[in-house]
Amino acid sequence: MTNEIIAKNPTFTKDTTRFEIWDHIAQVAQSKNIFIHPDVHVGKAQWCCNNTDGNTWFDDYNFPVANWKRGLQYVAQWATKHNNVVSMSLRNELRRAINETAPTSTLGYNWVTLVGNYTAATDAIHESNPDLLVTWSGMQYDQDLSALIQGKNLNTAPCYKCDAIRDGLRREPIIFDLASHPWANKVVYELHLYSMSEDLDTGSCPIVFAELYNAGFNAIGMAPPPACNITQNCHPAVRNTPVIISEFGAAQDVTLLNNTLMNCLKDFTVQNNVSWAMWSLAGSYRIRSGGQGVGDTWALGNYNWTGWNYPEGVESWWKPWVSSMFD
Repeated sequence: MTNEIIAKNPTFTKDTTRFEIWDHIAQVAQSKNIFIHPDVHVGKAQWCCNNTDGNTWFDDYNFPVANWKRGLQYVAQWATKHNNVVSMSLRNELRRAINETAPTSTLGYNWVTLVGNYTAATDAIHESNPDLLVTWSGMQYDQDLSALIQGKNLNTAPCYKCDAIRDGLRREPIIFDLASHPWANKVVYELHLYSMSEDLDTGSCPIVFAELYNAGFNAIGMAPPPACNITQNCHPAVRNTPVIISEFGAAQDVTLLNNTLMNCLKDFTVQNNVSWAMWSLAGSYRIRSGGQGVGDTWALGNYNWTGWNYPEGVESWWKPWVSSMFD
């Protein structure tokens, strides 16, 4: 695979460093007016994600917190050389670690741990590069930011499969106050949603709209969707803050056209002017789950990146969606 990459990029050698490659990518993107958002998916390069891959939660075995913060700060400093690197993420799809034979996570899976680590990490980024926007992802594979956005007591706020803080009712309340931080206007919240969600109903658009509202999209100032009368958990946000859908997807074939969740997300983004990014663009991976040169049936691009995976879907479904975002 390395030889194939070098063949198509004659300025590279097998000894070209990763940040020399990053510099090259950033420069080419700048020449094409493309912005870049470095996204920390995993602490060790591999296919993402599950509950046993070591990348789940703070201080999991592929997620040492000290290294993570140092890496974020390094990338933030690197970004000062490239005007088109305008934002960066903190971590992709946080989730509960399941490793009963060799538990490694030393911190509880709850809102207090999330906010404490995210605050420290954003401090580190902002210190190195105060111009960068920083995206905060949610709990349970980035499905939930409700406690932060609704100003709930982090000691007692509900969370799917969270570790309980048993004396939370007796502790001094902890309320996340974004406005109190120097980077308050640099934070963008990001949420994901896939049909394989364990805890959310993805089979009904009215319910999906209400779930997205509760998860964090109340922060964009939208009105509560009608199905909030059913879900009974649509609480207002304490502060308006940008929120995006930064990952979702499905197979790029004829099933796309009638995919319930995909059509729900399309309608939700258009009706509420929500920015989005789908998974994925690239049609193949250098390595995925141990295999080399693995194709992605969910990608817009085909295997060798020369065209579309599903041209009919691009023409009849994706392009109209993009156009409708500008109407």
